[in-house]
Amino acid sequence: MPNVSYYRSLKHSLSECSERVKVLEENIAEKEKTIQEMKEQNLRFSADLDNFQKRISEESMKLSKYASERIIRELLPVLDSLENVKDEGTLAIKRQIEQILQKEGLVAIDDNSKFDPNRHEAIGVEDGGEANTIKKVVRRGYAIGDRVIRPELVILNRGD
Repeated sequence: MPNVSYYRSLKHSLSECSERVKVLEENIAEKEKTIQEMKEQNLRFSADLDNFQKRISEESMKLSKYASERIIRELLPVLDSLENVKDEGTLAIKRQIEQILQKEGLVAIDDNSKFDPNRHEAIGVEDGGEANTIKKVVRRGYAIGDRVIRPELVILNRGD
């Protein structure tokens, strides 16, 4: 038959083991919490990376779409100068310039009805017609996509 000290020793060992298990369980809980936090942080970083990549892609597309804008702006006065020329050689050059600019996405603003301050610049008003409608285009305007490169200069109808 085992003696009392043996039972006390076993009880003490069991108590130490229980304490050790409790400490280990707390460590496991802490590690699981850390793992969960890291998973959530990883998801946030993943989402941030996706958003960053989308933003970079969009900006890259915009840059490539509008990269030629500066040179186009400089060519528009040349195109304006060629507008009223009737010489065949000069007309051919004008058509070539227009084709190049169209390949770059340039389109003429061709709104001859209602005045739109986003696409037109009013430089005068004359009597007649429906108010705030375009009476005459003084200088053509141009856009690339939805971006106005140069607004149309127009004269508006004052109204009857």
